Amino acid sequence: MAKQSLLLAFLLSSCHLLSLSPGPARADGGTVRLRERAGDYQIAVFTSPTPFRAGPVDISALIQDAATGECVPEVRVTVRLKAPGSGCVLEYLATSEAATNKLFRAAEFELPEPGWWDVTVAVEGTRGPAVVQFGLQADEPPPRWLDLWPWFCWPTVAIALFGIHRVLLLRKASPAGNGGPPTINLT
Repeated sequence: MAKQSLLLAFLLSSCHLLSLSPGPARADGGTVRLRERAGDYQIAVFTSPTPFRAGPVDISALIQDAATGECVPEVRVTVRLKAPGSGCVLEYLATSEAATNKLFRAAEFELPEPGWWDVTVAVEGTRGPAVVQFGLQADEPPPRWLDLWPWFCWPTVAIALFGIHRVLLLRKASPAGNGGPPTINLT
């Protein structure tokens, strides 16, 4: 009986931990891909998800005054990606509206294919224009089952709870709570 209880507790704990694992996050920040001074700006570029994959992605930029480190809110940021292999070109305006943290400029979009991408972030503002570039490799998109696993896992939680309930009932029904089999009085 103790082994069954231990097994059920382990199963329930495992399902609970799995349910807490992070999914693909869409947020400002992520992996720092570049932090560089360009013109009168200090530009930091972040990508999400980690690892960077084809599918839904977020490319965010934090634009600061190079001299003071203050955030520069009055800038226009354009993110351009080009796949050297296929020639696919994507261009998006990164806005504070798309960003969770309004100090950032974010572009959220669907990256159509894995492979190497040349990324260009162009900044236009009162301190003049600036451009930074870097290369980025996108992995294959995540398997579809990663999006669906909670739908397959929840019955396990219900079964584990039922099992724990049955074990507790059997313990309560056993004489003197010694964990032995329950006795039934037929008289």
